[in-house]
Amino acid sequence: MANTDARSSLRRKLAVASLFSIFNILAWNSSLLSSGSVTPVDFDFSSALGSSFELLMLQLGIGMTSGVGLVTSDGLWGDDSDMNERYKDEDIKILGFSDRNYLPIARVWYNRMTMLGYTEHHIVAHDEITYNALHSENLRVIPCFITNPDYGRPVKGLWQQIMAARLHLTMKILRNGTHVLITDVDNIFSRHVPLVGFLEEGYDVYHAYEMRYPTSIYNQFGFVVCSGHQFLRSSPATFEFMKLVLRRCSGSKCDDQVTYNKVFFYDLDIQWDLDGGEDSPNNVRGALRVNTTHPENTKLLVESFTGRSRVTNHTVKIWDRDFAWRLAGAIPEWCPSENNWLGMPTKLNDSLTGHGNKIHKKIAAFQVWDTHCRGQGVGEHAM
Repeated sequence: MANTDARSSLRRKLAVASLFSIFNILAWNSSLLSSGSVTPVDFDFSSALGSSFELLMLQLGIGMTSGVGLVTSDGLWGDDSDMNERYKDEDIKILGFSDRNYLPIARVWYNRMTMLGYTEHHIVAHDEITYNALHSENLRVIPCFITNPDYGRPVKGLWQQIMAARLHLTMKILRNGTHVLITDVDNIFSRHVPLVGFLEEGYDVYHAYEMRYPTSIYNQFGFVVCSGHQFLRSSPATFEFMKLVLRRCSGSKCDDQVTYNKVFFYDLDIQWDLDGGEDSPNNVRGALRVNTTHPENTKLLVESFTGRSRVTNHTVKIWDRDFAWRLAGAIPEWCPSENNWLGMPTKLNDSLTGHGNKIHKKIAAFQVWDTHCRGQGVGEHAM
């Protein structure tokens, strides 16, 4: 059986079991009240039942559709008070990264995160101009300045300097005992997902799917993970993973997307949790894939997979593509479901974003996402 079939079956069993539990509580309460053995208490069982139905609908994806073919159940734990209490002493940070060129996008991202209810998001500033501007606006900002920035070479120079600095900062923060969500400031969050849920779920490192870059690795293994959005637990096993990452990025410049995927596929020797004994998610018979003829999106893997590295012993989860959505163009035809956490759109048509430079188009993408994939309402207050 494919991984997704077993996972869907388990979700349904858990959801139905929860619903029957509520019915049993209602019957038990009614019986006690009718016998006069208890004093009525002020508890809204109708609301409890309604909430259970709502949770059941979300878990089963009833009434929802997704352009990628799978309605995700990732991140649906809600704001659980017991879970919050268990992890109240854990420090978690969301880190978005910006230099002076991306400063306008960083502001939009930060304000949107605040509006969605996040309080742990910070912008990592790679130059003094960015740091001073954000600090003066009382935004949470962390300095991580680039020494001798290579502005003459935007990609092979400055961008690779920023990517290397980002990897080294990630390890430093993890070693301080802080769990981190690393994300790009042009990633568009759709809803609030309490991050303690990832600690409760128990994996060390969570990845999102990319599309096809690096192409040589994609062509060999059939999928690649995204360096621009991942959650890392501060744990000894995660440290071992990051040591391998920094071994491949020991200097002041590197392509973090290439670095992470080389480690992921060449260094980790992951044992996947696959029912059929397959050696890779790409080889799972019947694995869900994006159903399109678009050359960059066709046949991309969709569903979540989990495993453990035989080298570092750290556990891995790749999120559903519906949860962490990444495609080229594809709006509005392949928009995700209402359970989506964030979108990482790229290569949007000018008919959607309007004409303009790279910064203009990335900022416009926030409104495009809300208009076409979220049904309005989010971006109106976040820009």
